[in-house]
Amino acid sequence: MEKLYQNSMEKPAKTVFLGIYAGGAIALGGLLNIIANTLLSSHPTLGLLVGSLLFPIGLTMVCFFGFYLFTGKIGYVFDNKKDYLPFLLLVYIGNLIGAMAVGGLCLLAFRSTDLYQTALSIASKKMVSLNFLSIVKVFGGSVLCGALVYLAVFSFKTFKNVFLKLLGIFIPIGLFVFLKFDHCIANMFYFTFGWSYGKGLAYLSLFIVTLGNSIGAIFLNEGIKAFKKLIAKHE
Repeated sequence: MEKLYQNSMEKPAKTVFLGIYAGGAIALGGLLNIIANTLLSSHPTLGLLVGSLLFPIGLTMVCFFGFYLFTGKIGYVFDNKKDYLPFLLLVYIGNLIGAMAVGGLCLLAFRSTDLYQTALSIASKKMVSLNFLSIVKVFGGSVLCGALVYLAVFSFKTFKNVFLKLLGIFIPIGLFVFLKFDHCIANMFYFTFGWSYGKGLAYLSLFIVTLGNSIGAIFLNEGIKAFKKLIAKHE
């Protein structure tokens, strides 16, 4: 059960700042992914693979430094009281600020480079289209992404060995990046860096992906609890 919020809600500014740090860390992972895909543009599959191996560094920073990431905490929403909801909102706002701030700095620094073109390409591919199949595809991938992020955070909390903690983070996070699933905070970084808001479609995309990420994390958390109860009954 997530209990950190009880102290954090006494200091909302701390919650937002830890959320900003988490958003920045995820954006860093996104930037490393962009760099890998840019440098290996002549070998796109290899670039995707290397980018997938580098992106988890962002979540590793979140976990080891104790930053607050929305997709790592939303899964516990039904384990807590109603005051957990404002905590999640503050975390989400902080995550967006952090991701957009790093994205904005990258846009200013790399506007005339190949990195920007890669960011623009990634952002455009993550923009949902106003048709049923596109929305279902984005939503389905975001549900799976939410489950994988929850699994990574759960692994970090469960394993005692540092190597297993790292393995538990890198495998599921690298997998969702390689499969091109959508993560709401990472997407906001890509949209900001690529300055690709698609006449408001980026906000629709963000809503769909946030919903999908949340459902995936909650579903896996509830599934794990149900499995533990089932095992306990047969012991």
